[in-house]
Amino acid sequence: MAEDPTSLGQPPQINQINPLEGSEKVSRFITASKWVRLDQTIKSDAFLPAPLADVSVTRNRNLSSTQLWQIGQDIANGRKPTPAKLYGRAEITVEKVRKQKLDVEAKPTPENINHAEISGWPRDKPAQKQVAQRLALQSIFTPRPGRLLGS
Repeated sequence: MAEDPTSLGQPPQINQINPLEGSEKVSRFITASKWVRLDQTIKSDAFLPAPLADVSVTRNRNLSSTQLWQIGQDIANGRKPTPAKLYGRAEITVEKVRKQKLDVEAKPTPENINHAEISGWPRDKPAQKQVAQRLALQSIFTPRPGRLLGS
């Protein structure tokens, strides 16, 4: 019988993705300095969905800190039309997202098998803003190692 790669500290393969548990943490990578206040708290804009889109996050599960930061850097580097800076990440549990009547679904991509999306957003912008504010208040900001806000 083959070893489960997740028990060896390796990220799962796309065909081995498990549903997200309530206690699982996900990270929203912060690629705009305007998404973070000087007191290192997250603004709601970090969680606002783009029109007709869900909010992309990365599952922290089975990733070392180094691996998680590398995924964030890859995401920032892949922004179009020009790469973005990676300022940090906003971390929140799936349970806190679900308490806002949203869901977090695994949506692996070839570039990020831990990719997930926050879905189920209200249709109107004011309601989205209220939900995003609650998510921002409950998230924890971690600055990228070696980066100070404003740099």
